[in-house]
This record gives sequence, structure tokens and C-alpha cells, in this order.
Amino acid sequence: MSQDIVPIAFAITPRVQSFIELRDAMRCLIQAMHDHSPYAWLAAEKEVHDMLLGEGNKKPVTPNILSLFSSMSRHFKNLAAKHPEFEANLKQACESIEEHAEHIRTSVPLAADFLTSDAWLTAYIDTIRKQDALGHKLALPQVIQILWNGDGQHAKQLYLLLEPIIQALEHLNHMLHAHVPWEQRLAESGADQITLHAQDDIGLLIIGLPQADIAQGILPNCSGFRSIIRLRFSQWKVGQVAQDVTFNQPYSLMMVPIS
Repeated sequence: MSQDIVPIAFAITPRVQSFIELRDAMRCLIQAMHDHSPYAWLAAEKEVHDMLLGEGNKKPVTPNILSLFSSMSRHFKNLAAKHPEFEANLKQACESIEEHAEHIRTSVPLAADFLTSDAWLTAYIDTIRKQDALGHKLALPQVIQILWNGDGQHAKQLYLLLEPIIQALEHLNHMLHAHVPWEQRLAESGADQITLHAQDDIGLLIIGLPQADIAQGILPNCSGFRSIIRLRFSQWKVGQVAQDVTFNQPYSLMMVPIS
């Protein structure tokens, strides 16, 4: 993939949706830690907490993630049977996938213990729920920057617990489209329709756009159902509502056959 192309993923199945949401929450957590932004970090920590523990309207995503690893391994084994010349490399890829899946199994309980008992996160949850009016709701915004001092040690401690999971997710992210080519397409008047065939078992669409287009606020939106996806590009401008793109928009498309 060209360094200039930015991939934007759209999940079609629940398993892939769980993976994309957890992957992105982990990336936000890391970015906030590097930026020394405690409130952004707390927001990302809560997302990770809800997905790993199944809080609110979310179910624990670990079974879906591990199931996706298993499907990826089966996919590579099928490829090896069809292409014996790549059997050695694909076998190595399967072993790597199994290793990362095991890291998730062993790391999630440790991270869950931290997230369950973390006083910072409990205070933040109370804050956004608008509860405990005389307690953490008012105290946390006034002291969070002081608590964060010390080069974000609190965030680094959680990161060490999550690091094997993060590495496993990024490894799977790479493997999901390692053997899938880009297709060059054109959205006429800013719109296109993507037809999915049942035998392809597509679980993930990746729309590729040049960085220069995204810098101008041009972004894709997907709608539809399992076999027909409608793609519409819109443009976000500062201080204005989003507007549909009316010109022909070239883009790259990748359809990942893992559901």
C-alpha cells in the first residue's frame, strides 16, 4: 500500500466490528499517552474497559477477537492447500497467529483486574454519569493534571498490561489484508455501489483515500446491507455542516474475505 493512501475500515460482521472498535480504542489510548492528554486517555481507557469487561451496552469482545484469529488461521491453511508454493510462509503465519491469540488469552485477565480496580477510571465514570455531585465529579477536573505528572506513570502501567493485546491486534490488522489487492474505483458524483457475493464471505471493507483528500475533509460513508453497500463521500469543512461530494472521487477498495 502506498504511504500516501490512508485506509478507512468499515466492518460488515459483528466479529470484525468488535476487532475494529478495540483496535481503534487501543490506538486512541496510546496516542493520548504520548500526547500527555489525561482526559483523552481516560476516555479511551473507559472504551477499553467497556469492551474487555462488557459494561454498558457492550458485550465482552474477547470471544469475538479470538474467533477472528481462528478464522484467519483457517483462511491461511486453505490458501496453503491451494498454493503449495507458499505453504511454508503460510504455515509460519498460522503459528504467529496462534502465538498472538495466546497472548490475548493470558493478558486480558491481568488488564481486566487493573481496569476493574482503577480509582481514576471509577472517578471518571462517576463524572460522566453526573453522579456523586460532592465527590469525584468536581474534584477530578481540578486535579487530573497534577495526578498525571510524573510522565504519565499511571498510563504506562496500564500500557504494559495491554501491550501484548495491542501487538496481537496490530498483527491481525496486518494479516487481514496482507494477501488482498487494492481495486481502483471511481465514485461518480461522489457515490458508488459495492456488490458483495455470498461465496466471497466478505467481512471488512477498506476504503483508501490519499492524505491530501482527507486533509480537505473528504471522507467516506457506507450504508446498505450484507450484499449491497452504498458508498457516499462527504466533505467536512470547519464550522459548516457536512456536504455531499458532487464531483467524481477516485478511491481504492479492498474487500477482506474474513467474516
